[in-house]
Amino acid sequence: MLNKGRKKCFSDLVGFLIVSIIGCINHFIYKLSGDSSVIAPFVPINESIWEHLKLLFFPYIAFLIIEFIVCGRKIPGFLFSGVTGVLCGLIFIPSAFYLYTAITGKTLFIIDILIFFAAVFISFRVRSSRLSKGLDKGIMKNISAVILIVCLSALFAGFTFFPPDSPLFVSPV
Repeated sequence: MLNKGRKKCFSDLVGFLIVSIIGCINHFIYKLSGDSSVIAPFVPINESIWEHLKLLFFPYIAFLIIEFIVCGRKIPGFLFSGVTGVLCGLIFIPSAFYLYTAITGKTLFIIDILIFFAAVFISFRVRSSRLSKGLDKGIMKNISAVILIVCLSALFAGFTFFPPDSPLFVSPV
């Protein structure tokens, strides 16, 4: 998955492993913190689908920012490709969850975990594909990526404390 323009960057495999591990650890951080309101915006505070999107979003964005600082500034469209990737992963999680629960009529822990890993994979794969095709060049796309990161982060924080009345924000278990 490593293309010519990214030889000096981390590989997608490294990113996949780091984001997957941190995402899994983050599942337990809120309870271990004693329900800290300081970290609540960044980790799941309940079992809702919305809260579980944080398992992908924040570790992925942290990795993306570190990678951008280390080597991504020299790669045209790096941030926008990364944000596009994570958006695809974020869309995949509730889509796959609601599809399989509609079919089975229940939630299955192992399927939920596999959906998370698939979302991480999709995020990195989309990013890699877009970068290798040079689809996201231009300063305006990177500015748009930063705006999307800030807006999504604000939504996660806001909806942590003030969730809308919607099934996406209600724990299915």
